[in-house]
Amino acid sequence: MSGTARRSVASRLARQADRAWRGMRLAAARVDPRDRVLPDFVVIGAQKAGTSSLYGQLAAHPCVVPAIRKEVHFFDRPPAPLSHYRAWFPPRATLDAVAARTGPAITGEATPFYMVHPFVPERLRTAVPEVRLIAVLRDPVARAVSGYHHAVRMGDEDRPIEVALDPANAEAAPAAAGAAWYDSAQCPVRRRGYLVRGRYAEQLDRWLAHFPREQLLVLDSDALRGGRVPATVLEFLRLPDAGPPAVEDRNVGAYPPAPPVVEATLREYFRPHNARLTSLLGIELPWAT
Repeated sequence: MSGTARRSVASRLARQADRAWRGMRLAAARVDPRDRVLPDFVVIGAQKAGTSSLYGQLAAHPCVVPAIRKEVHFFDRPPAPLSHYRAWFPPRATLDAVAARTGPAITGEATPFYMVHPFVPERLRTAVPEVRLIAVLRDPVARAVSGYHHAVRMGDEDRPIEVALDPANAEAAPAAAGAAWYDSAQCPVRRRGYLVRGRYAEQLDRWLAHFPREQLLVLDSDALRGGRVPATVLEFLRLPDAGPPAVEDRNVGAYPPAPPVVEATLREYFRPHNARLTSLLGIELPWAT
């Protein structure tokens, strides 16, 4: 299939996904939301950093009642009534029944695009001010390479890796980009955004402008190895240790390593962004040096 044909297919699939989302949102709105709860936690990102593994581990915890689906994509789409969001979460009676058996009972979702979307922090703060946020960070070089191969598999990318990951070709928002640009299913940063998604400091800066630091847990993706919810996450969500869940790592894909020249270029590109991240968080992640 030619590059033009693949882009056409990808564009058509994006439009279909957008229509499907609108249909699901309308269907969700028909569910009586009055007795449904809002999330206790939201995993905000990053994409290709292990959010599926973490959410799978949490969903298997006996004190967690998961959302109807992992990625709700409510706050990174055009605004809708909050009742539409509630419809994705369990009724209060369900949480009460779980709490009667296990003690605490919570629910949450994980939408990785929330982290990079600049309008989501304010939207989420307005809707669920007490929510606890989890950001899973991965070495941005490895994240960019993984994101590239994911886009190739999805039909969103047909350029060689040397071209796609060249900082000169990085997707960036237009100077006048507003909420509608980011909300679109065909937003270039949503579909690719290999480098911008790894500029964690500027993203977390926006979140910390709307949420207190104690409501945000920043986690290195390496902490997810071992198949169980990390102790830091359990403590943050006030959950007891329930042992390793019977779930496997999600979205584990194999792909060839980046050519050395690409990796070297990306290391240099992310160096100042990683330094800013270290300063912002007051901690040094192993890949941020």
